[in-house]
Amino acid sequence: MKKKRSESVWESRHEAFDSMLLRVSKRRKENIEKSMLRPLSQEILRCIFIIFIMLLDTFVLLQILLDMPRPFGFILFAIILIIVLYVEIRIYGLIWGKNGCWSLDQYRNTKKDSK
Repeated sequence: MKKKRSESVWESRHEAFDSMLLRVSKRRKENIEKSMLRPLSQEILRCIFIIFIMLLDTFVLLQILLDMPRPFGFILFAIILIIVLYVEIRIYGLIWGKNGCWSLDQYRNTKKDSK
């Protein structure tokens, strides 16, 4: 009989700890979201975009440099690098730039509208 009582005490303590953890994690998440400039999902996508672009610039362009003969490879590498960087900056500007769909100004405006 004593074992059942100790198990129920243990279960109630476990449930109390779980509920406390949920409250703390919700508060912590709200504090993080209040301190962020953008929503967390947009920040994560922006970081993934930057990492993908860095990998693309590094590995694809270096592979082009290695596959082509030496003098022609350097010229082609420089031309493709300039074109790729221009396209990447334009894409970043369209998404997260001043007039982009996820710009800080639009996020602030939607945040003000929702209040």
